[in-house]
Amino acid sequence: MFALLLAIALPAHAATLDIAPDGAPEPVFTWKTEACEPWDVPDAPARAWRGADGDVHLLASHHRARLMSGPNLDTLRHDCRVVFEAAHDPAPEHVNDRGWLVSPYTLDGQTIHALVHNEFHGHTRPALCPSKRYASCWWNSITATVSTDGGQSFGPPRFVAGLPYPYQGDLGHRAGLFSPSSVVARQGWYYAMLFAEGFGAQKRGVCVMRTRTLADPASWRAWDGTGFNVPFTQSTDNPELHVCAPLPRLFGTVTSLVRHRESGLYVALMQGGKPGGVWAATSSDLTTWSEPRLVWQAPAAFAPDCGQRFAYDYPSLLDPSSPSRNFEDIGETAFLYLTRLALDGCKPGTERDLVRLPVTIRQTPSSTKSPSH
Repeated sequence: MFALLLAIALPAHAATLDIAPDGAPEPVFTWKTEACEPWDVPDAPARAWRGADGDVHLLASHHRARLMSGPNLDTLRHDCRVVFEAAHDPAPEHVNDRGWLVSPYTLDGQTIHALVHNEFHGHTRPALCPSKRYASCWWNSITATVSTDGGQSFGPPRFVAGLPYPYQGDLGHRAGLFSPSSVVARQGWYYAMLFAEGFGAQKRGVCVMRTRTLADPASWRAWDGTGFNVPFTQSTDNPELHVCAPLPRLFGTVTSLVRHRESGLYVALMQGGKPGGVWAATSSDLTTWSEPRLVWQAPAAFAPDCGQRFAYDYPSLLDPSSPSRNFEDIGETAFLYLTRLALDGCKPGTERDLVRLPVTIRQTPSSTKSPSH
């Protein structure tokens, strides 16, 4: 495990961001001493907001969501109170089986809108999934929920995005739209990335969607290759009109989306690649991205190095000094947050800690020439 420098070259009118780890991982949440139950684990990227009460609240939870709160990102206490849990509803069209509360965004610190990674677990319903295999019958969508009490409780989820087909049952592989990124505001719109598995008219890859109205789950529209024109639906006679266009160059789930304050560039983090580790790409408009470059090399949870003690997943960037209520930007320094999974043989178990390591971000002039036309 070692650190590498990120240097993303952009056109001549842009700049290069050098992102370099600047220290060792330090604990934020330690499972052995802080978990409220065995599966109280960091199972999603760390996301945070400043509440109306003045405290900072951080999410990095399993499908039974709990918060970490404190006066700042450096001083957080894990709370055993469950603030969100989906209803384990057996009807896939209700999109309320298992939900990971992953993408909070607030304008006032009191009303918290959030996107949810929603899994329908067909393997627990043998009539729908004869194989009883998790991945074979996993159908995924994105939903939205809202809290009006500062994040102490969230309401039932509502459909935002998914495949334009009814549940397909025992496919032999997972399908759907997955893992919304953190939400960022730009020019009056709110943007989030998501990952699509290929199925039917939907191609595999990273998509982007936006809305002007966080309170209206039906208002999100996805990029179709030329504009944000795609409305989502759960079933239609014209599925090709309701699928998003994957963005070139982004190879995997975007686990973190932030804006670099000085350059105005957006930074997307991904986990995986060869060699395995944390990768980053940058964009000025959220639709055209640079080639990803390795930031920090470490074995990934879905491809662990059996000779190592730990694997890592869910990277995110958070800057404690961000002026944004939602920590949606970073400055010259920030922290790279990760879930560190202890390996038992070659498999991760429930021992999962949230850790962070400092990084520095430096903007330098780009020497890359603009391409000829």
